Amino acid sequence: MTDYKEYNERFLKLLSFYLYSADKMIGLKDYNAVKGCGVDGDTAFALLLAEGLGVDTEKEKEFFREYFIPSVKKLEVSDYYEDEFYKTVLIDGCVSGDVSLTYLTQQAFQGFVRDDFSYYPNGKVVARIGFFEEDYLYPAVKKGGVEWMTLLPNEINSQKKYISAAFGNVLCYGLGLGYYAFHVAKKPNVSGVTVVDIDGAVIDIFNKNILPHFPKNVAEKIKIVKADAFSFAETLKDGEFDYIYADIWRDAGDGVELYLKFKESERFSPSSKYGYWIEDTIKYYL
Repeated sequence: MTDYKEYNERFLKLLSFYLYSADKMIGLKDYNAVKGCGVDGDTAFALLLAEGLGVDTEKEKEFFREYFIPSVKKLEVSDYYEDEFYKTVLIDGCVSGDVSLTYLTQQAFQGFVRDDFSYYPNGKVVARIGFFEEDYLYPAVKKGGVEWMTLLPNEINSQKKYISAAFGNVLCYGLGLGYYAFHVAKKPNVSGVTVVDIDGAVIDIFNKNILPHFPKNVAEKIKIVKADAFSFAETLKDGEFDYIYADIWRDAGDGVELYLKFKESERFSPSSKYGYWIEDTIKYYL
């Protein structure tokens, strides 16, 4: 009987090494060579990824088939360039304190997390990896010279369900590039979006260089509050906000503790509906 718990842990350990230490190990030449053997792009990348991480895809066919195949997906750069936020906001570079707004490049065949974890009825948990066949230029906020907030596919794909769920008067913890606020404020069933962020430099860059690009009817719905998220939560009156969304962590690593703290703060507005960025991934580590 397949031990999915063991497989889950092994797969995530391998992908962690890949993403943090070897995400550029796959190149065009090898990719085309494997595709030339008659497989599609997803399978070619999956084979190269598995072999590059020390998995014998012949001897470990089940592990490869159960994890690498459903994990890997080729994405199209054009789909992300067509995102309305991407097309609306023109970034020409700006700096506020130690925070800068710029474009960065995701290289062709450089793998990345493309969405939240997938859970299967048999206990299998699969992290989802994506790749492009060409370079992708994406907006990013750098803080102290370190990449802090981005518009990579994971940020776009993993927020779709939380954008869809938002309604009425919306509260969002975490401003970032303003992507979530933009798409939620566009919705006819949303009356307003209050965004809470503690970083004055991030707010300054947003107000001066991003918000002015938003259509007037979208910008008018957005209110920015400079405050600590948890202190702000304690001031809430039940029913003040219909939907509350939290996104102040970089990944599941620093998200677990913050997620649990936000869950405790739900008591301040128990009638609200809640959403938490990459919640399915975070729950795996609880």
